[in-house]
Amino acid sequence: MVSVEQWKMWGSVVEVDVTEGAALSAASALIASFIDDVEAVCDLQRGDAEIHEVNLSQGAPVKVSRHMSSLLRSALWAARMTDGVVGPLALATFDEESMPPVHPAPTYLDVQIDDDIVFAPWGASFDIADIAKADTVGRAAELIAAELECGVAVRIGEVVATAGHCPAGGWQIDVPSDGVVELVNGTAMATVFRAGAVDDPMASETEWEQVTVVADDPLWAYAAASAAMSRRIGAIRWIDQHGLQARLVDRAGRVITTAEWADAAPPPVSG
Repeated sequence: MVSVEQWKMWGSVVEVDVTEGAALSAASALIASFIDDVEAVCDLQRGDAEIHEVNLSQGAPVKVSRHMSSLLRSALWAARMTDGVVGPLALATFDEESMPPVHPAPTYLDVQIDDDIVFAPWGASFDIADIAKADTVGRAAELIAAELECGVAVRIGEVVATAGHCPAGGWQIDVPSDGVVELVNGTAMATVFRAGAVDDPMASETEWEQVTVVADDPLWAYAAASAAMSRRIGAIRWIDQHGLQARLVDRAGRVITTAEWADAAPPPVSG
């Protein structure tokens, strides 16, 4: 019997499922504390977040906490794995008439981390909240499983990770608009939705409405789903090349799944 608690935090729905009912309260407290710690590091909406110090450094090396360094490394890893499609930088916007650009636009390749020293070029501004949420899901699941010795599924938004031992019947995880599928214990799943409007009359042929990816860890699942969303029709080949399980829905509502998804995922269970 899986016990569940759900609440809203960090602008997302947070859910904790545990195989031991007695562990639910402690599990919820652990993840809430974990999320609060991460927010204090990288939430741009918090004036006291450490990430502001990094963004204000503008070409100067800055010493950061171990937690900040770890999150930035995760963000750079996601950028490398997706050829920069999913990256840690939000480029600064300048008034070109009053300030002609004299520096090349920075990319993730320009960011250097040496132990706890971060260097980013002038003009670089970090925004790693979404990547940090995915990273946090995996770390929180592992922490709860280790500390409370139970099976656990942790969800933040549409990213979910499992750890510990598997419940009877397996992990039954909701896939948006597709019922429930069984997620292999120790794996993760992420769903990314299209943002904004597209006026292209052929958009239904080339644009994805949502992409769901199952991977070994939530950071990779999220990064791969986000990268696939931006690759249009090329996403299918890119996902296959990485051997990922994926379900893609185009704007016309047509569903395409990879061979790995069809082989590994059981038929959806309604409800």
